[in-house]
Amino acid sequence: MTAARTRTAGPFLDKATLVRAAADLADRDGWSQLTLSKVADEVDRHVSSLYTHVGGLDDLRREVALLGIDELTDEVWRAAIGRSGGEALTAIATVERDFSREHRGRIAAINAYSGVGDDEFRARGARLAEPIRATLAGFGLDDERVAVAHRVFSASVRGLAQTELQSSADRPHADQALAQTVELFVTALQSGDWPRPS
Repeated sequence: MTAARTRTAGPFLDKATLVRAAADLADRDGWSQLTLSKVADEVDRHVSSLYTHVGGLDDLRREVALLGIDELTDEVWRAAIGRSGGEALTAIATVERDFSREHRGRIAAINAYSGVGDDEFRARGARLAEPIRATLAGFGLDDERVAVAHRVFSASVRGLAQTELQSSADRPHADQALAQTVELFVTALQSGDWPRPS
């Protein structure tokens, strides 16, 4: 019989370190594999010690979603700064797709968390939306049409990224699909005839 693994005190563990370890585990092994026991193994602690920082698995998953949306938001803001129009939309779409490639677990966390009644999550989502909506407004859309265009743009980019993750499509093909989607989107926006919500 193999002896039980001895837990060491190890380096200081704070909440931020715990959540990042959980997010990295989800990226590596898959969102469905994120359990308290696996995270405890990852940080070399007893499961019971995790409750010092989180209220349980659901709380930990929420924290991973918050981390993921913060990191994605930072990437999107960096992509948008100093750009406008089609160049900005292309840069935003590319970083969103690249983030999905590199952080499958974090993206799954964001998509899986409903955020209903969670003002903190909604506020962070609003910060993510800001540079995208500002770029769309630059095409002359009013607030109502910006809101709908944002939903269409984000759904298209995330849908392509999700399809890529779930299929064996080669990257050049996936890159072309993303580029063509953004090009079609920009052409429609530049036409001056973007539809109004009915």
